[in-house]
Amino acid sequence: MNWIRIFAAFAMMAVTITSAFAEDETTDTVEASTTADQDKSASNSAPNVVTPIANPYQHLDWVTADEIAALPPERRPRFTGICEGVYLAPSLVEGDPTQAKIEASADRFDTLPDGTNILSGGVVLKQGNRELYSDEIRLNRITRATALEGNVKIRQQGMLILGDSAEVNLNEKKLDVKNTEYVIHSIHVHGKAGRIYNPEERVLVLDQSSYTTCQPGSEAWVIKADEIKLDEEKGWGEVSGATVELGGVPVVYLPWWTFPIDDRRQSGFLFPSIGSGENGLDFSTPYYLNLAPNYDATLTPRYLADRGEMLEGEFRYLTDNTEGDFGVGYMPDDQDYDDRRSLVTWHHRGQYFSKWINEVDYTRVSDSDYFLDLDTTLNTSADTHLNQRADLKYFGDTWTGSISVRQFQTIDDLIVDNDLPYRMLPQLSTLGRFPFHDNRLQLQLGAEYTYFDHPEDDISGPTSADRVRLIPAALYNYRRPWGFVVPKVSLYYRYYDLNQVNLEDNEKTLENSIFSLDSGLYLDRPFDFRGTHFLQTLEPRVFYLYAPYKEQSDLPLFDTAKTSFSYEQLFRENRFTGGDRVGDANQVSVGLTSRLINQDTGAEQINISLGQIFYLRDRVVQLAETDAIEETTLSPFVGRLNWLLNQNWTWRAEAQMDTQENNLDSVVTGFRYRDEYNNLVNLNFNYYDSGAVIADPEAESIKQSDISFLWSLSQRWGIIGRWGFDLEQNRSYDNIVGIEYESCCWRARLVNRRYLKESNDVNEVVEPSQGIYLQFELKGLGGLGGSVDRMLDDAISGYREREEARPTNFN
Repeated sequence: MNWIRIFAAFAMMAVTITSAFAEDETTDTVEASTTADQDKSASNSAPNVVTPIANPYQHLDWVTADEIAALPPERRPRFTGICEGVYLAPSLVEGDPTQAKIEASADRFDTLPDGTNILSGGVVLKQGNRELYSDEIRLNRITRATALEGNVKIRQQGMLILGDSAEVNLNEKKLDVKNTEYVIHSIHVHGKAGRIYNPEERVLVLDQSSYTTCQPGSEAWVIKADEIKLDEEKGWGEVSGATVELGGVPVVYLPWWTFPIDDRRQSGFLFPSIGSGENGLDFSTPYYLNLAPNYDATLTPRYLADRGEMLEGEFRYLTDNTEGDFGVGYMPDDQDYDDRRSLVTWHHRGQYFSKWINEVDYTRVSDSDYFLDLDTTLNTSADTHLNQRADLKYFGDTWTGSISVRQFQTIDDLIVDNDLPYRMLPQLSTLGRFPFHDNRLQLQLGAEYTYFDHPEDDISGPTSADRVRLIPAALYNYRRPWGFVVPKVSLYYRYYDLNQVNLEDNEKTLENSIFSLDSGLYLDRPFDFRGTHFLQTLEPRVFYLYAPYKEQSDLPLFDTAKTSFSYEQLFRENRFTGGDRVGDANQVSVGLTSRLINQDTGAEQINISLGQIFYLRDRVVQLAETDAIEETTLSPFVGRLNWLLNQNWTWRAEAQMDTQENNLDSVVTGFRYRDEYNNLVNLNFNYYDSGAVIADPEAESIKQSDISFLWSLSQRWGIIGRWGFDLEQNRSYDNIVGIEYESCCWRARLVNRRYLKESNDVNEVVEPSQGIYLQFELKGLGGLGGSVDRMLDDAISGYREREEARPTNFN
């Protein structure tokens, strides 16, 4: 917001010019010109347009669509037709205006007996990109009172002010303009004010003023206020007696309102959010607290018609070494749940001395249905197990290490006590890397200690345990431009001290050795196709893995699971995550990647990878003793594809096929369309043969299609939709239908959603829920309905990126 500086600059310029004329001087700084010169200069300053149709707002630099079409191509602004024209300022002199000469011209210059100097007849004052016009200027040399009368025009790059008259106080360097209209071109703002003045340095006051981003003559929305005070030093504006009018009808009265005029944050009410769903009317009014330059808070009172009142609060902080946020949600009495509800979150990250990092990720709710019943504006997400973790990490040149404590809150009531995750209180780990022979030979030593504690005492397994792991390794990294060979040998040592009832031997130890040989080639060839230069690569990779079998079924599972099979799994040393299982293996993985690179643009047009594991023996080690031994000689054949079909369409796919049973195990594929008009389409299909993957013929397969889009029907109208359909259950699981309208200065969305709501009750029948949501935005101010954004972001892939790339469209 440069209004205050512009007024101060024009006051200084008026002082300089009128003082010079008062002393009857013309210097190198103030230059006079003839009336003809003035006419020529004025004609150069006006927008160069042809006016086939009368334009009643040309005095506001408003240029209609017909006038835009008549402009020379180099002068035409970006114009989409959302508005019926644009604010187009004339071309002004570039550079620092304070270093430019001041030019002045007038038809007459007279001096009255009382010492008043008069410049009259088309007075023009210029300094660089600053211009001031008036019919007459009067300066009293004794009192130094200066008055501008008739057709006052003040212009600087990006801003225009028109007025009937103005006064300049040469001693206090102040400017006061009466009966004004103003335009701020860059943000498409115009309005009127009975008076605009600067009562003190860096303060600007607008009396009886209006403000809107609508085009001239439109009353779609306008804010009218008794007084608007802009304080540049504080970076804040204060509005007194404000009324928001929609279509000329007052709808909201705000006796006092504040808003920022620069990037600095200040305390004040933010735009409210409104919606309606299964909780009835949902209305919230956030209040922002700017506590300090590096930390702030937001308090959000919230009303849910069917449940009651609640309060959410978020505190954010940022220092030289740390950043994070702390959030709380509290409902003292949920009328539907018949109890209080609460949520606490904390996210923190700090870095010290360039090598130390500490992190906190903590979320806790009062009950397992909190996220199902209540949406939240806080920075958190709902998972089956809510993370409650704190880490301190060290990253050195040779050694890395960490100290962690971690536990979970399980919010899925269907998970039995035995299956609840263990707490790690604490976990200490370190890894040392010792390079030799130009970094090709590397020795490694990993060590880890963890104390596990189960949240329940009455379970069949250990209630607590100590586990120690030592992992020494050696590898030789041989790499050349044409490929690489990396042999590696590792030893996994584990020690357990278990606290378990009726266990004869509480201490257990086990050693496993692993040998791997990773190798690959890099081949490429350039070629031209239809005038485009391409580079095609061929990257075969062979990975051999050998791990002798060791019986491990008597070891408990604290943090271990089997990894989901994927292309990356072909080249992993262990098919299990965590530290309680080391999979036996004698296998060869073969993979092939090919990329097609557009050498003219650098874009990767195609990336395709195919691969499979050839098992040389059965895999005996499993998670549970009752799990069947894997006897297949081939893994599923896995492939993945990323294809940039053209500048708008992309295709991504990943599939797994059991070549021995000739069965398709899984397919995840999707097409995405996005164009320069921000139209977005997603076509997705997911198939997962659960019976094939977990070897249970009774398991249900997943077969789902998902179509979503945001599409412009015209410059103003657009549609929103999603259709998620379960082909196995023959039912829709998430349907969204919406419409959006965008005018010159406002935008609205109306969205209806019907979806299957999750439940933590195994006996509860899943029934559809429905809600209607409204989002209304006054361009340049903000909008209603932040929950609509969150819903669409979750439902439509690519929505967030599309909205962030979509500018506020006035032109």
